[in-house]
Amino acid sequence: MNLLMARSWRGGYHRLAVLFLLVLVPPTVTLVWLGTQLLEQDRNLVKERDLERRQAAADNIARSLAEWLLEEGNRPAVSTASNGILRLSISSAGTRIDPPGRALWLPNLAPPAAGDAPVFTDAESLELQGTGQRALIRYEELSRSTQPAIRAGALLHLARVYRTAGRASEAAEAYRRLAAIPGVALYDVPADLLARRAVCSLLDESGRKADLARAAAALETDFLAGRWMLDRPGWELTAQEIEAWTGRALAVSPERKALSEAADWIWEESRLLESSGWRVISADVPVTVLWRVDGARIAGVAIAPSAVRARLDVAAPGVGRRVALVADSGQVFMGETPAARAGTVRRTTAETGLPWTLILGPGDMAEQSQDLALRRRLLSLGLGAILLLLAGGSFLLWRVVERELAVARLQTDFVSAVSHEFRTPLTSLRHAIELLEEDDDLPRERRQTFYGALGRSTERLHRLVESLLDFGRMEVGRKPYDLQKAHAGEIAAQVVADFQKETVAQGFTIHLQVDSSANLGLRADAGALAHALWNLLDNAVKYSPQESEVWVSVYEHAEGVAIAVEDHGLGIPRREQKEIFHKFVRGGKARQLGIKGTGLGLAIVSHIVHAHGGAIELESEEGNGSTFRLVLPREV
Repeated sequence: MNLLMARSWRGGYHRLAVLFLLVLVPPTVTLVWLGTQLLEQDRNLVKERDLERRQAAADNIARSLAEWLLEEGNRPAVSTASNGILRLSISSAGTRIDPPGRALWLPNLAPPAAGDAPVFTDAESLELQGTGQRALIRYEELSRSTQPAIRAGALLHLARVYRTAGRASEAAEAYRRLAAIPGVALYDVPADLLARRAVCSLLDESGRKADLARAAAALETDFLAGRWMLDRPGWELTAQEIEAWTGRALAVSPERKALSEAADWIWEESRLLESSGWRVISADVPVTVLWRVDGARIAGVAIAPSAVRARLDVAAPGVGRRVALVADSGQVFMGETPAARAGTVRRTTAETGLPWTLILGPGDMAEQSQDLALRRRLLSLGLGAILLLLAGGSFLLWRVVERELAVARLQTDFVSAVSHEFRTPLTSLRHAIELLEEDDDLPRERRQTFYGALGRSTERLHRLVESLLDFGRMEVGRKPYDLQKAHAGEIAAQVVADFQKETVAQGFTIHLQVDSSANLGLRADAGALAHALWNLLDNAVKYSPQESEVWVSVYEHAEGVAIAVEDHGLGIPRREQKEIFHKFVRGGKARQLGIKGTGLGLAIVSHIVHAHGGAIELESEEGNGSTFRLVLPREV
């Protein structure tokens, strides 16, 4: 069977490789395709379930926002508003903002009580006539009035007279007394604010920078805290003065300013609003305005994005951060509008009843459910394990088949080599016998020559047959070795002498060097060891040119006793130096040059040496010969 396989595949392994590809590639490709299809289906399932979860999340968010807006729209104007929300109530009773300090200004300001102008007529006449001292006395009398409005007006006139007269300190004192009177308006401006602005102006004119900085900073703090409710022009004028005195812009948040502008819009549009509704007001920060018309009363709510974000953080933690709200006009009210791609969930105003279109962007892979992610990992691992098993099994099968084919090829070469080895001595025997049969009267000398040739050929056949039988016994571990005390030098001398007779006709010279001073005793099967040395000499002669010299050395070695055979023949490439000790293996150069051999010689040497507890050392360089060294344990 092996011989048939070898002949079938003698053209090389390319047909075997093609067969393996035809057998393995289709199922492997099919398996990979099925695995990718399963992974793709699982991925699509993940996407579908993720889309369903986000659609449900978008519906829940829309429902939560609708309930929250309804709740905020129905709250009374006097209720406390959350951060980012400003309430405005417009009725016949006036305009009310809640909380008062959140708006920068009031869209419709009802001025506080003003001073009674007629009481100042006499004093103003004295002032115009140039009798400032008498006017001061009159204003001073009025400044002690029990009515705050009269007292405030008198102090303002008094400070003006002092200022005109260049009496800055008295003017400043009058302004400070005026600043202590709250709830009174002079020229539609709160008296205390007017006084503090006048003090800052006076300090600025006098060049008192440090005092001006302190006074302006205190004024800025109270102004931004909403101590005075002004209309928009009054607020902007005061803001400009404070910025000029402090040298920096007011620290007003864009959201607060946007809420104030939204309150302005509600007031300005209040006469035109006939039904409830909503609108997104464009500003630095977009604000959504909701209003409800209840007869003559209009209740409005201005909502900044921060308030909606805070609501989403409570209603949909984590998911809410991926929500964008877009007005019907296309303006983004909150968040960032995600790029249009698969998995984006959109809920329009018509679907939710919200003032905005709600957009929920697709989540990342980390948000997928644990079970689906685990299934994908298990499926990937299973597919990888199957492919690995298939690849490993295919590799092992390839190696087994390759080895069997190699053995079959080697056995074929071995049979061919053995046939040739048998044919040579048989041819010599047949030729000598034919000559003897043709002439019975051959001279004694000629007859003895033929008998010698017959003996040598018979001995060669005997050695060949014994080598084959010995190797067979060695392979199955049934080769007996009779280890006795022996001398390595004597064994080598006997083998060299016998081998020299065989090769003298070919012109080979065998040199023997034995270190007589060394301890060369060992325990060995002399016949087996001689057989091993004979094989080494036979190889040395076979792979060396005619009339070459071969050296046999016997000496003491660090590991025991060494018997070395050195030649100057073909040499052995490094890549082949391990393989040549295996059965049926012969060097590539020997096959190229047609040098005959069985491929068993070195395998037999290896068996014999290892059976003696020794080792083989090889030193060789291609084209420069080889040295085989048998290292055997010394007899103790």
